[in-house]
Amino acid sequence: YVRFTDLHRWVCELPTFADDPARSGEKILEAIQTAWIDEAD
Repeated sequence: YVRFTDLHRWVCELPTFADDPARSGEKILEAIQTAWIDEAD
């Protein structure tokens, strides 16, 4: 389990992140988390 606040920070700290951090929301973070879990399986 990963808190969305941690996931948001990690995504924003990626060297290739070039978007506005304020534009991300729970829906986007859920999609990232789902893709991450799918890859781990």
